Amino acid sequence: MFRKSLLLFSMISLAVLIAWGIAPNAATPACASTTSAQAGNCALQLTVNQPSLTGTVVSPKKVGVTWQVTNVPPCYKITETKVTFTVTQNNNSTIIKHVTIPGPGNAALADLGLGENLPPPQRPNAIIAEVNVKAEPIDPIKRRTESNTKNL
Repeated sequence: MFRKSLLLFSMISLAVLIAWGIAPNAATPACASTTSAQAGNCALQLTVNQPSLTGTVVSPKKVGVTWQVTNVPPCYKITETKVTFTVTQNNNSTIIKHVTIPGPGNAALADLGLGENLPPPQRPNAIIAEVNVKAEPIDPIKRRTESNTKNL
């Protein structure tokens, strides 16, 4: 009798462990469980405007760009934005400038430091602005405590 009970207990325990291992994978993610009207989708989305040049092509001072974050998934916050400006000159050389903005932001500006009255080969002819927005979970550590009381 003991062997049969032990075998039955082992089979039930094994079934519970298998079900427990599969259930979290089949569960709906928190982002997907929100209504589509609330979140749209779980992707971080942004729109980058055209970069601009402060000054003239002959005497460029700064490069800048603005952007709009159009979707942040629920329970996430923007923690940092990194902007990379790539300025191509007429002689095919490039100047790369990096700007890091802590927290949420929507604009970046970088000083070129090229001087004034540049000769034609050193004048900029294109600007590429790459905006990398980083969002992190607001509370990555999930904890929950519940209690109940019965007065006697």
